[in-house]
Formats: sequence, C-alpha cells, structure tokens
Amino acid sequence: MLRILSDLHFRDAATRLRRLKDLEPLLAGVDELWLNGDTCDNQTGMCAEDVETIRRFFRSRVPVVHFLTGNHDPDISTDHWCATPDGRVCATHGDAFFAGAIPWSRQRGVLDARIRAAMSGHPELDDDTLDGRLALHRIACTGLPRECDPENPSRLHRLRRLVTEFWPPRQPLAMLHAWRSLPYRIAAVAPRWFPRAQVVVTGHVHFPKVWQRGALTVINTGAFTGPLGAYVVDVAGDRVAVHRLKLRRGRWQPGHLVGEMQLRPA
Repeated sequence: MLRILSDLHFRDAATRLRRLKDLEPLLAGVDELWLNGDTCDNQTGMCAEDVETIRRFFRSRVPVVHFLTGNHDPDISTDHWCATPDGRVCATHGDAFFAGAIPWSRQRGVLDARIRAAMSGHPELDDDTLDGRLALHRIACTGLPRECDPENPSRLHRLRRLVTEFWPPRQPLAMLHAWRSLPYRIAAVAPRWFPRAQVVVTGHVHFPKVWQRGALTVINTGAFTGPLGAYVVDVAGDRVAVHRLKLRRGRWQPGHLVGEMQLRPA
C-alpha cells in the first residue's frame, strides 16, 4: 500500500505532531510512503543532523520513502513531485500551482523578488513547466528566513504569529482565494503537467478537501497545524481512499472515511 501524508511541520510550535513515534500507527503495514512537503522547516532552527534523524525515523519503518520538497523544506531531497508507475496518481506539495508560491504570505514581495532572481540566474528553467517552476520555487525558498521562530512556543510569540498570518486583512482574503481556486488551477495545468493523472494530491494550503473537476480528482491533505485538520491518502491497487486523521491516546491513525474512488484502467 502507498500512503501519502503532507505538512507535518514537525518541531513547529503550531503542529499537533509532538513526537515522530506518535506516527507509528500510520506507518505499520505501509509499503511506500510519500511525505508531500513541509515535513519540517529545515531553513530555520534545524541542523543537518536534525533532518537526518527525521529521514532515519521514516526509512527505518517503511521500505520506500519519498521526501517531496515543500516551501519550508525546499532542499530536504531532490524529489519535487512523485507519480505512481502508471501515472494515475500524482503528488506535489502545491506551491507550483501559484506563480508566487505563497500569495497569501506577508513575505510575498520578498519571495516574488527571489523567484525573479532565480529566473534571471537560471534561464534554462522554464516557469511554464512543472519541473521548471518547482526548481525555481525551491531555489527561491532555500535560505528564506521565517518572520517568526517556528519552534518558539511562548504565548507572546504565538500571538505575534497570529498577527503575521491575519494582518493585514488581505492575507486571510488571499488564503480564502487560494482555497477556492486551487482545484481549478490544478485542473487547468493537469493535461500538461500530469497527462495521465486521475488523482492529484497536494498540501500547502492547509485546507483538507476532495474536489472533482471533470474526470480529475483533486485532494488536499490539510496539515497537522491549524484547526482544520489533516487527511491521509491510501492507494492500494485501483482503489484510492481518503481518511481524516485522528489523534487517539497520543497516537495518530486513520479516522473516518472521507472519500473513496476506483481508478480507471491506465
């Protein structure tokens, strides 16, 4: 069975994932695991050994693990997206579907400038292709400092983080627009970027949801941070199942079934 998780944000004070071993029920019996970006924030406060400890944890429990990059862990690996061998199920973190990667961020201007600099410095990278855009975004996000210390759990610092997320008011409005527009954005580029895909799995916007856009199913797995919760996606043969994650006695495990689909023959 293939299992897909995203946006663990491990060691972030805002995450509900306190210890990696609390994920063990989600890893039992899994043959392949895709961690679809923002597994951690390796640009702020983490050393190389911290990141390697995370890698070892998952690789010691699942035979095949793909660490897909996100905007918070842009250099955790060289894998920016993944697909099943037949191409029917694909996953990428989700920032590639927004030209500016994080259009709701207060750092939008800084990130836009870094993306433009990456395009200037790497003319061989085509922003109109999936690989090109992801490469440009990862270059722009590497070394990008956070406005707030993600590991600081103090109440004052949490208040500061809330302010940076919700002020000015354009930020929550931009987030709502991102939630609404994401499935349309994916459906628009899927014929070029994922030509055989029947299911595209993303994270990034922290909004757990399953959408149907024509013959394409779009799944956002949410995040371990924030009030909206997270989903897990399982692929076994021709069956794709989406479960809401629940925390029971301090251990994460699949909860109720959110959606289920049968893949068409490739």
